[in-house]
Amino acid sequence: MPKAGWCAECGAYSWVAEDGSCVKGHDASQVSQVYETEPSRDLLEEALEAAELAAERAGEALKQAWEEAKPSLVQAGWTAEKAAEELGEGLKRFSEVIAGRTPQASDPGPPPPKSGK
Repeated sequence: MPKAGWCAECGAYSWVAEDGSCVKGHDASQVSQVYETEPSRDLLEEALEAAELAAERAGEALKQAWEEAKPSLVQAGWTAEKAAEELGEGLKRFSEVIAGRTPQASDPGPPPPKSGK
């Protein structure tokens, strides 16, 4: 049967290992008032059940978050697609204007050559 006892280091009741030490690593000399416990359920079974419930809750929360995020992701995709199309149209118009334009006297001149110091 599992044993528990008062661990002076923990300042609380703790499970006791077979050698009499606290399961949190404290020496057996720190453990007193040791007694055998009679668990109503297998501790491993209880831990597994708790882990399964936590996993179920996490899965449900993830599904809900995904469902809430999907419309925003779809909208972001449409917005990005529209922006890309508008950029393409703008670049096309710009290149058409530049290609058909003749230099004007009011255009700035080329940059001065860099001095080779």
